[in-house]
Amino acid sequence: MSQRLKNKVVIITGAASGMGKAIAELFARQGAKIIAGDLNEDGVKSVVEKIKQAGGEAIAVKANVANQADIDNLFSSA
Repeated sequence: MSQRLKNKVVIITGAASGMGKAIAELFARQGAKIIAGDLNEDGVKSVVEKIKQAGGEAIAVKANVANQADIDNLFSSA
């Protein structure tokens, strides 16, 4: 797979499932470092673990995008 996102940091919300999960996994395969955010802490940790097992870099952040403090935490994690 292409490494066109190598050394890029990407924040993805809703990363525990659905489109957010698919985007996190795709971008990780393309070389991006993933900041995965979701209210579902166990789910987002599972996605991050899968990315790491495949050789990618990712961290999980429990986040509610309706909460400014959580948004700030996502960005500071990046």
